[in-house]
Amino acid sequence: MTSPHARLLPPLRDLPAPPELPLDSPSLVPPGEIIAESQAALRRRLLRMLWAPALVLLGLWYLLLVLYVSGASPTFWFVALLGALADPSFLETAIRSLGFTRAGLGTAFLVLPAAATLLSVPTALLAPSLLAGVLPRRFLSEHAFQRAVATRITAMLMLPPVLVVLLLPLSVLLEVPQPWSGFGAGPLSSWCLALGALQVAWLLVRRCVPASKLLGITDAEVLATTSRIDRDLGRRAAAAAQVRAQDRRHLPPNLGTAVLGGAGTPRGALRALGLIARSSLKWVVPAAVGTGWVIFGITDMVTVFSRFASTDLTQMSSPLHWPQLVVAAPIAGLVLLGLALSPALAVILSATQRDQVRDQRTHEDWAHRARVNPWEARAVALTGWFAAGWMLLGAMLAALALQLLQIATALSWVWIVMIVLVLAPLQGLAAAAAMRSGLRDVLYGPAGRYMRRESPYALVVPDIGTRTDRAGDPAVRAALRRRLQAGAGDHALELLDLDAAGEQLWVDASMPGAADTAVREADLARGTLPDFGGEGSAFTGGGQVPAEIAAPQEGIPDSLAELRDRRG
Repeated sequence: MTSPHARLLPPLRDLPAPPELPLDSPSLVPPGEIIAESQAALRRRLLRMLWAPALVLLGLWYLLLVLYVSGASPTFWFVALLGALADPSFLETAIRSLGFTRAGLGTAFLVLPAAATLLSVPTALLAPSLLAGVLPRRFLSEHAFQRAVATRITAMLMLPPVLVVLLLPLSVLLEVPQPWSGFGAGPLSSWCLALGALQVAWLLVRRCVPASKLLGITDAEVLATTSRIDRDLGRRAAAAAQVRAQDRRHLPPNLGTAVLGGAGTPRGALRALGLIARSSLKWVVPAAVGTGWVIFGITDMVTVFSRFASTDLTQMSSPLHWPQLVVAAPIAGLVLLGLALSPALAVILSATQRDQVRDQRTHEDWAHRARVNPWEARAVALTGWFAAGWMLLGAMLAALALQLLQIATALSWVWIVMIVLVLAPLQGLAAAAAMRSGLRDVLYGPAGRYMRRESPYALVVPDIGTRTDRAGDPAVRAALRRRLQAGAGDHALELLDLDAAGEQLWVDASMPGAADTAVREADLARGTLPDFGGEGSAFTGGGQVPAEIAAPQEGIPDSLAELRDRRG
């Protein structure tokens, strides 16, 4: 933070628009800048780490099974367990009335979680293929890079349970034979708890697969500590450059540029909606899940106790009705559209703060950034207010439509009140938090377009082949040679070593043979064959057409007699 006694610096405004950097091909990254040897080696290393996430997944599957069994009617299960204390046969009757059997439950608890875990763990073997396209230098910080690696592995491990939980309502709507005959209050309360369990399990699994351990690199926290307190000034400076790069995307964007209206484009709106949705997983979804569990749980309790006089306590009606869902669907779409366009509206209304900006650079500390850049602070705050306003507008429209159509219920009014009092303010906070770190992504695009972070690695793993094979690729050596020649300093020794490693490559396109087709093993592995005989190919003389080739040849003889005449 700037000292109050420090000398005032001139404002850093009217910065030039950041130029977009050329995209380097991942297939030309030299082997010395690749972390893992191959995808197979990465899979073997990942297999040795899967015991910890496997235990988390096993516990998750057991919890999901318990929620599914008890979800038929949690209150009825509780009453049955109390009744079993006096008469054990009461529990057996309750199990049969809910659509289960004692033998079936025993088999399910012994087999299903273990089998589901065994099916979930192999999905992680697909993660190295997803890591092939990760470029560390295009991430703004080392923490973001390592988090992206861990998130991709976690996504593959969590894919089966997430699909099971999300597809369960569809199976109920399609009337697939199962104990859940409908979406009563009990199943809905258990489903809300299942969503919360998925979030907790996601965090635990991601902690079990750190990128530093998988890739064999320095942890981001350790690197940050080195950048602050290491005694060697050289190592400290190198670590600081690797921990975080300077973001070149300054705010506000220059007047008259396309970036200023980037939030209003379809791509910018979708990116804004994605960032707000990701932030909502932290702010809104836990509150919505907890609220849903409480509301539906109380509804199930009231329903069960109100039907004690009935002969069958298990016949539960769904608190959700099709007309209500039909009304809620277009309103939800309108709210999502408003959330996507909230940053664009905030940018337009923040134009009056442009003259008050003292520093357009991107400071990591938000308090300092908001103090020196009122334009960004106002845009972030307005985005939060707009997001909360769209949620409130959706709740009011839903209340009006349900009341006019005479399909409102007590449960729907409870949800509308909870949206107004709890979820709408949290949605505003989630949108503001998303724009604090993502407003530049909405306007400019990814940070990797405008900067390259200093990192010893440029690629996680080759997409095809191994790192050793990459060393023998002529195109890779040619790209490395061009980089050495373009760089500052004397690289004669490096070029000599590079030429000694294999055949000497042409780098000057004007030299004879420079356009010869190179048969690359990587291209052959992809199924791309060289253009034998094409223009510039070695099979046509390297682009030089000899006289005997250029001379017109006689046609194919029509008969053996004509062939003998030509030979004679």
